[in-house]
Amino acid sequence: MVSGEKEGEGFWEISFSPNADPLNENKYFLECYRKELIGIMAAKEILKAIEMNIENLLDACRSDGYKIKNPVEGISYDLPLTVLEEIYDFWIDLYAEPNLFERVLSLLITRKKINFSHPSIVKGLKGFSGEWAQKIEKLHSYRPSSKRDIFEKEPMWAENNFQNPNNC
Repeated sequence: MVSGEKEGEGFWEISFSPNADPLNENKYFLECYRKELIGIMAAKEILKAIEMNIENLLDACRSDGYKIKNPVEGISYDLPLTVLEEIYDFWIDLYAEPNLFERVLSLLITRKKINFSHPSIVKGLKGFSGEWAQKIEKLHSYRPSSKRDIFEKEPMWAENNFQNPNNC
């Protein structure tokens, strides 16, 4: 998981790389936040789950009327790092148990079509499905603080965020 900037626009990227240092993968990458040493097949499966989770979250935000910018590359910088880390860590940790990972991934696929927070769905989901549906729903709970036309955060490295120490 890295942050980057392209054409003056900040973005997040979650991917896998054969490079020891993911920042060498793309000249636009600035900082690495998470790096796991796992096999390529595991990385592909985990990435699929993470991407689907983020897509579901962005769709839910947009359907609730929030404006999330589509960056030139990667994932919108409008999503906070903490939200992405929570999703990333959830799927990385879950992959340690492949059978559980597959079952929860099936619930995530279902979540794309059915909102697990709807009262009748909550009542109908019991046992394993009910427990994990709540955890998946928590990963989809983030909403921006504003529904303004373009919800945009300045990247922390933007020029106007730096103050000249001589002008204090």
